[in-house]
Amino acid sequence: MTNQEQAVTECKHYWMIDSPNGPTSEGVCKICGERSEFRNSMQGSGWDRESAQGKRVRQARSR
Repeated sequence: MTNQEQAVTECKHYWMIDSPNGPTSEGVCKICGERSEFRNSMQGSGWDRESAQGKRVRQARSR
């Protein structure tokens, strides 16, 4: 294992994550420079589970 690989595996990452723009955002560790991809919502959290039919029902109720 190289020194760089060891630094990455031992790093307590401080992620700088891009602003949401789509389903994922790229993040870069401020300390070691490692890059990773992060989901902008979690499955089942409410942000991504509403169907088109559910949206129509909700809109109809609000009228």
